[in-house]
Amino acid sequence: MTGIPPAVQLLARAIDLVSRSIDNASRADPTSPTPCTEWDLGTLVRHVAHSAASIRELMEGSPPAPPPPAGCSAARSELRRLREAVASVPRCGGVDLVALTGVYELTVHAWDIDRAVGSSDELPLDLVDALLIYAPRVLHEIERTGLFADEVSPSATRTDTDRLLALFGRRRRET
Repeated sequence: MTGIPPAVQLLARAIDLVSRSIDNASRADPTSPTPCTEWDLGTLVRHVAHSAASIRELMEGSPPAPPPPAGCSAARSELRRLREAVASVPRCGGVDLVALTGVYELTVHAWDIDRAVGSSDELPLDLVDALLIYAPRVLHEIERTGLFADEVSPSATRTDTDRLLALFGRRRRET
């Protein structure tokens, strides 16, 4: 595989990315609006914690546990547990689709959180490039109905980050 990190390595990067976003969220008002129009920041952070737990359970083959509690501390704990699972997962193709799905989930929600707290941090371009390469495979493999906002028209995109966000119904605000 030339130039594209394996799925599990991408997941480790996404965990680091969203962890930084959660740190920023811990200093913000949990009722702040997010690009996920039906969720405030507190709800989004709890969703990230639940997503991290679900990804870990799928990678480990564990049964589903009850959703984690609300708050940034719970999200940090679940991300730490996912990071530990990623470090110990066998490097075989069996976890690739789960890992890649997790990368999209955590990366896009890191962007959502950053927007909610007023951060102008950009997604790492090499991560965006890898996700655009994998997008046809991953997005073809999963049932998207009800999971994401409707895809934004590609004609509304200008950069690779815009293209990635458009796949998940997000658009940067025009300035």
